[in-house]
Amino acid sequence: MKSGSSKRKHSQSPFVQLDKHKCKACWKCMGKCSHNVIRKVNILWHKHAHIVKGDNCTGCLKCVNVCENNALSKVLIKEH
Repeated sequence: MKSGSSKRKHSQSPFVQLDKHKCKACWKCMGKCSHNVIRKVNILWHKHAHIVKGDNCTGCLKCVNVCENNALSKVLIKEH
């Protein structure tokens, strides 16, 4: 698969990662995000959330806390 392909399983901000395969398109995360980081992909059978403005993410984790399908998770910071 080419890099940059739209078939990637995850999208992420510096603080939050979204697994689009776990997303059930309830859009609750979008309602909690006040910085417009998360948008919806809503095309026939292709429905899920997507992180589009990752640099706007403040790391409040409201989206992670509201996600009932564990599609959103905190990005783990690797220590050296």
